[in-house]
Amino acid sequence: MRVFLTMAICLCILFSCEHAQNKTTKFQDEKGKFKISFPTKPEIIKQSSETEYGKINTYSFKSEPKNDDNLSYEVHYLEYPESFTDTLNTKSTHALFNGTQTTNINSENIELTSSYNIKILGHLGREYRWKDNITSELMRVRLYMVSNRMYILIVKTNGKNNFNVGINQFFESFELINTEAKPEEQSQLEKKKKVYNVKFPKPTEIKEMESLTEYGNAKVIAEAYQPKLENDDNLIYMIATLEYPEDITKRDDFNLDAYYSSSVQSALAGRQSTLIGKKKISKNRITGIEVKESLKDGQVVIKQRTFLKGNLKIAIQVMTIPSNDENDSMNAFLDSFEFVDD
Repeated sequence: MRVFLTMAICLCILFSCEHAQNKTTKFQDEKGKFKISFPTKPEIIKQSSETEYGKINTYSFKSEPKNDDNLSYEVHYLEYPESFTDTLNTKSTHALFNGTQTTNINSENIELTSSYNIKILGHLGREYRWKDNITSELMRVRLYMVSNRMYILIVKTNGKNNFNVGINQFFESFELINTEAKPEEQSQLEKKKKVYNVKFPKPTEIKEMESLTEYGNAKVIAEAYQPKLENDDNLIYMIATLEYPEDITKRDDFNLDAYYSSSVQSALAGRQSTLIGKKKISKNRITGIEVKESLKDGQVVIKQRTFLKGNLKIAIQVMTIPSNDENDSMNAFLDSFEFVDD
């Protein structure tokens, strides 16, 4: 198993840019305390096994629809002994997620393309994205730890269908029932000293991950608002902050123009997009770069502004459809970004 994480495509992999919907079948499992929308009625399997943690019951629900954008949709939940889960903290829960993934993904052909932390009703979760370099098949996996139960959601698809609407629609339809919410802890974004202001149209979703860069392991926090089915000119409003382990601008060999040029080329390659235009910009006396790209065979336009301030790389982005390019909401959001004085 090869592991490789990159910032170049984090703004696309964290949030889907689709907003249509596919037909689905609502499914509810009272014992498992969840409901979700499958494309077809799922096959149900129950298994039990003895492990180092004690006896674990596993319940599996799988749908393999024909003529669908995706190959399969799955939900599994594992019931651990409470004597084990009562000992878990945030660090050990994330370690359990990692162990669950690496145990099941044991092929040298499988590459981890990204992972980031998520939550549901305040309960810890993590998403993993995998790619089979031989078959080009992709797999997105979400895990949640709720009391003594681990939920695992999986969608498998072909590489050509990456970012299709069915993937996010399946994940976002998952809901816990008869389950108490866990008090929310502060996110890393809330804990950090504020370095910028930006005005989103409506409340946002925050996702966190780590990215391996040429300067070392970096923390990434992405904040976004997705209108989805609401009446809006744009598909996504987003800002992402990458925190390097050091102030890379103080390196003797650092060149800002070369850095921005490399960032643009990496993003184009990672998102498989086409550059429409780019130009230098400035905000609060900090030099940045603005780029516009065409994505998904011309179906989506991305306008992004990127700034480097000390050890922070900040990217502000809006996705829209070509007919809405340069709309007022897009530019109002981008123009609302301001650095906070030190």
